[in-house]
Amino acid sequence: MADTPNAFPFDFRCQRSGNCCARPDGFVRVNAEDVTRIAGYLGLSPQAFRSRFVAADGERLLEHSGGRCIFLEQGQRASCRIHPVRPARCRSWPFWPELLDDPNALREARRFCPGIRMHARNDPSTGAGELPRDPE
Repeated sequence: MADTPNAFPFDFRCQRSGNCCARPDGFVRVNAEDVTRIAGYLGLSPQAFRSRFVAADGERLLEHSGGRCIFLEQGQRASCRIHPVRPARCRSWPFWPELLDDPNALREARRFCPGIRMHARNDPSTGAGELPRDPE
């Protein structure tokens, strides 16, 4: 699996659509480091943060209806209330191994995230990067 953005067939520049933070089928996993960092930023103890913002399973942030992250503020441009200390999973978007390993996952991410731009050689809509067909 890739460790660097250079291994991915796309570039990313956040457009602040908020679409990645408001997926009905998504959720944000948090680990102990995330909890400690975010709690400190909000002036809470890790325990208080967990009781207010972490689901009962202890592994993910709570959501608003429709799957919208509890820290996503709506407006003309989406804004994260905890952006400087957001969870590791959010920091690494969209450079997730599953987008490198699964073409369907990448296709879906491109559909909802306007910041993902395929490298021309990898963009199926340009025909670039296709192998020539054998003459018949």
